[in-house]
Amino acid sequence: MMNYEKLISNNPAEYERFTNSKGQEIVFVEHPTQGDNYPIICVCHELKLASSSDFFETDDMLESHKEYEPSFENGKLWIGDMEL
Repeated sequence: MMNYEKLISNNPAEYERFTNSKGQEIVFVEHPTQGDNYPIICVCHELKLASSSDFFETDDMLESHKEYEPSFENGKLWIGDMEL
């Protein structure tokens, strides 16, 4: 997990946003200092949580099969059925 407040205070560039099957709005952002050399960061403003996704593109996380759909559960990021 990342420090949500610190990340947001650095005004990271937003790639895209979507609502997952749990109703959470997930925002994909770029790391504010490492840019695209760092995996995409998933942010949920409602929960005030942020975490690195291990993905460098959003395509797989947005697929309709939802195998890699990001969500936050118990304060942790999940990609599909895998906890990060």
